[in-house]
Amino acid sequence: MNKFEIDYKSLLIDVLKNGVESENRTNINTIKLFNKSLNIDLTEGFPIVTGKKVFFEKALAEFKWMYEGKTDLKYLKENNINWWDDFAIDNNLGKVYGYQIRNYNNSFDQIKYVINEIKSNSRRALINLWNPTDLKEQALPCCFTQMNFVRVNNKLNLAVNFRSSDLFLGLPYDIIVSSLFLITIAKECDLIPSMLGINLIDAHLYINHYNQTKQYIKADINNLPILIGDYENYKLKNYKSNKFIKAPLVI
Repeated sequence: MNKFEIDYKSLLIDVLKNGVESENRTNINTIKLFNKSLNIDLTEGFPIVTGKKVFFEKALAEFKWMYEGKTDLKYLKENNINWWDDFAIDNNLGKVYGYQIRNYNNSFDQIKYVINEIKSNSRRALINLWNPTDLKEQALPCCFTQMNFVRVNNKLNLAVNFRSSDLFLGLPYDIIVSSLFLITIAKECDLIPSMLGINLIDAHLYINHYNQTKQYIKADINNLPILIGDYENYKLKNYKSNKFIKAPLVI
């Protein structure tokens, strides 16, 4: 049973039924709920949406772009990722995800830090991406703001906090990226990746995604695939999905 996707659809239904329409920085209103969450068991399969086509390779490239500390558009464009283009200045996004992860306050590598903390069984294995001193140097402030790793014996869990989440377009990709952070760091620590907690403070659907969301909710879902390979060649085995549902990108 694909519990992950059943829970994801339940979240969408909850927002459609109970969400409140609200204005935001864009010209497209959202329907939103406050402080929703998903708990995803990675031992049941890799959590990629199957009721509509999601492009794993793009999410993988975006993960590597962040994990390796990149902030320019070159690597993204080489991997056919263009949703950052309109935010960039001179093909660079400033001190965004990769910079905060690998060079926080111009000096601190948070990946190395959490690996050391996890290996010593510490409860202080946190990566912080919200750095108020750098907001003016970011093309777009980070949407997920903290990653908190929790070791339980030989298993590793991860909670990711999102200040804001576009549930239909963005969240499926963010779940893939978050899963890859957990899996990659678990391997570095010789641990088993286990639970992924997704905490959505401002959980919203854009109103121009309303029909596409209803179309997806009605779609059949498939069993989850498994992730094979290592960091250099991650691939999904047995990923089956329904067709791609096109929705307008809101920036």
